[in-house]
Amino acid sequence: MSLDAPPQPLAHRWFFALKPDAITARRTHAFAEQVLGERGLLPPEHHHVTLALTADFEREPPGLVAALLRAGDAVTAAPFDLLLDQLSGSARTVALRPAHAVPPLRDLQRRIVAAMTAQGITLRPDWSFSPHETLCYRKGAPFQRPVEGFRWAVDTFALVHSFVGRSRHETLRQWPLRPAEDPQGRLL
Repeated sequence: MSLDAPPQPLAHRWFFALKPDAITARRTHAFAEQVLGERGLLPPEHHHVTLALTADFEREPPGLVAALLRAGDAVTAAPFDLLLDQLSGSARTVALRPAHAVPPLRDLQRRIVAAMTAQGITLRPDWSFSPHETLCYRKGAPFQRPVEGFRWAVDTFALVHSFVGRSRHETLRQWPLRPAEDPQGRLL
C-alpha cells in the first residue's frame, strides 16, 4: 500500500437533504464563527437539513444508489421558504432549527420517505426526522435561544453521498421543487 494513497472512508452513507444556496451557507457560517468561534465548524458547503438517510455501509450495496435516484425522481412537491430561527446546542452539536413547525418541510420529508419505501430502501434505524442545520460539533452544555434567523427559498432537494469519517460529501443529484399542476390544465 502506497503512503500517497488517499485514506479510505470508514463508511458510506446516503441522505436526501435541503442545501442552502451558497450565499446563505456563507452567511450562516459567518454567523456561527462569530457566535461559536472557529473550532469544530462545518464548512459552508456541508450545511444542509437532512430529510432522510440510509444506514452506514462498509461498501456500496449493489443497486442502492440507482434505487435512491429513482426515489428522488418520484418525489414532487412545491417550493417553500424555510426559516431557521432557533439556535440549539446539545452535548455534541450546535444547530439552527425552525422555532415552529413547517408543514411543507414535513410534507416533503414524508414524500421522500414514501418514495424510498416504494424502492425497498429503509431509513437508518436509530434516526428520526428533527429538522436542523448543524453548524458545529463540540462538547458543551445544552442550550436553546431564538436568533434573528436565516430564511432561504427551498426550491431543490439533493441526494448526497457522505464518506463518513472523512468529512467528505458528494452531491449525486438535485431535483427541482415545482408547484403542483392545476388538474384543469393551463390555458395558453
